[in-house]
Parts: sequence; C-alpha cells; structure tokens
Amino acid sequence: MATEKKQKASLVIVDDEQTILTELEILLCRSYDVHTFINPEDVEGFIEKNHVDLIICDEMMPEMRGSELLERIHKTQPDICKIVLSGQAEKRDIVKAVNEGHIYSFLFKPVNREQLLNVIENGLESRMMKLLLEEQNRQLKDLNENLEQKVIERTEQLVKAHKRLDQLDDNKMSFLIYLSGEINSPLDRLKKLAEILITYFGIAGSDLSVSKQPVRVKEIVDTIIADKSYKISTKQIVVENRIDDAVVINGDPGYLQFLLATLIDNGLVFSDTGGTVIIEAAAEGEKTRITVSDTGRGFSTEDRDLLFKPFVLPPEKRNPDGFGLNLAQAKIIVDAHDGDLSAKSPGSGQGATFTLTL
Repeated sequence: MATEKKQKASLVIVDDEQTILTELEILLCRSYDVHTFINPEDVEGFIEKNHVDLIICDEMMPEMRGSELLERIHKTQPDICKIVLSGQAEKRDIVKAVNEGHIYSFLFKPVNREQLLNVIENGLESRMMKLLLEEQNRQLKDLNENLEQKVIERTEQLVKAHKRLDQLDDNKMSFLIYLSGEINSPLDRLKKLAEILITYFGIAGSDLSVSKQPVRVKEIVDTIIADKSYKISTKQIVVENRIDDAVVINGDPGYLQFLLATLIDNGLVFSDTGGTVIIEAAAEGEKTRITVSDTGRGFSTEDRDLLFKPFVLPPEKRNPDGFGLNLAQAKIIVDAHDGDLSAKSPGSGQGATFTLTL
C-alpha cells in the first residue's frame, strides 16, 4: 500500500535581483513549493488566488519597501509567516519592518544558507502552531457540558502554548538587535552561537518535560568542581562545597547538573583571582534552598532584572566568551521543576548570591 505523499509548504520569494531569486529557488525548491517574483506589485494578486505559507521579501526594492508590501498582505493574510532580507538596513529599518510588516524574522544579506533554512523551518512551525491554536479554540466552542474535564485539559494546553508564543513575540525585537551585534563575529564564534541558540530555542519553545528522581546534591556539586578544576586553579579561586551528604532533591539529574554548573561557573567567571565561591544548602519547608555566593564583581539592581531574560544583557556585562543565555535557560528549567531562581548583590564589585529553590 502506497504511503500518502506529504504536501510541500508553499513559499513566495520577492526580490528585485534575479540572481538572488534564482539562487534561493535552487536552494529551496527540493523541500518547498517555491514561487518567485521580481516585481512586488504582482505578489498580492498571486496570494489572493493561491495558498501561501511563507513569504521571503527584500526590504529595499524600487517599487516599494518590503515592509510596506508585508503590511498590506498582513491585512488580508495575517497567518502567512513573513521574513525580510536586507543588505543595508539600520535599526530603524528593522523596527519598521517588525512593527508595520508583522514579520517573523529579519535577516541580513548575504544570508547564511543554514541560517535561512533554520529560520524558514522554525517560521513554518510557528505558523502551524498558531493555526493549531486557532483550530483548538474553535473545537473548544463545540465542547458540551459533559466534557468538562476535557475542556480543563485543553485549556491548560492552550495556556502553555500561548505563554510560549507570547515569550517568543516579546523576545523578537531584542533577538534581532542581539544578532546584529554578533553579525561581524569570527566564524568559530558564530558557529558556537548557532549551536547555543538551537539548544535555547529548543527549550524555550517547548513544553519542557522533566523526569524527577531523588538526587544527592553534594555529589553533583563535587563532580562540577572537579570538572572545573583547571579554571579554579588558574584563577586561584577558593571553592567551598558546604552541602551535607544527606541533602537530596527530587529533580531531573541532567537538568540539575546544568543548573548548578551554570551558577557555579557564573561565580568563577565573574570572580577576580584569589576570590571565593561558596555553595550551601538548607531546608525551606518541603523544599530545599541552594545558594551559590561569590566575591566577584556583583551587579546593580537594574541589571538584576535582566539576568534571567534572553538577549537583553549588554555584551560588556556578560561573560566575554559566552552569549548571556545560560541563566535565561536555567530559569526555564527551574520553572519546569516548579521551583524558583533568584539573584541578589549589594552592588557592583561586592559579590553576588544566586538562590535556587526546588
């Protein structure tokens, strides 16, 4: 019995340079149903008569700006995922395209092929999720009183999905500015950034499931300290694991190791040579409070509000070798454990304390 062939997603590409249209069509035609237009004025008529899932549009075209075209399309086809390409955009162009064109992503020319493919795939997935939510909303209206429990379960699913979408929308502008700051980085750093972003969005864009089991915290911390022995000895930092052997937390072992490694490494990175990092634990009702304190550079009250948010902490206040996403990722993991993650500091140069409660 022959299997049903999966229908390709329909893509429209608009650019006033034929070479770019040809290159993108060759790149995408195997995976998608591609339609190219050199004149943006022909696009609206095509979209009115044909199904389109995603549109890729150049921003600077003689006939009109890409954001203007996308704004017009959005009025009649708001579900179409929209991507803008530009070779000479400034920040105000990005803001205009995002606000007026309702775009999903803004990419700079010449665009990296892998980056473009990844953005297209994620954009189509985001569109499918939004359509799915709309369909679920329609189905909810049809449920009768005898399906009360099913309504409750569906509502919980919708709330979680809406939260994820809202978070992605809230981060969109910051993410674009964040990428523009990294665009001229060396290739090795860009490759590392791509890997980290895939991991981050994989966690941020999903309903994270944790597999809880009893975990001895002291053993995890000892392992982390051993793994970071070179950095500790190089900076001559005193690291004290004051957690008792009997302290046990019910959580996902892999995620717990990431959380504690993130907090400990944060203390090592931002402590000067000869500094101190102390890890302690104490019972707090039915939960356990773990603190990681350091004698490092600390932070201001204003910066504290940015520590656990992605793409907003200025580069000069991040680990120069990192990307400022570990704490944001840690916060997502802690929320999945129904826990709490917070930070405090007396001020710049006066150390910091991160508190994990699970």
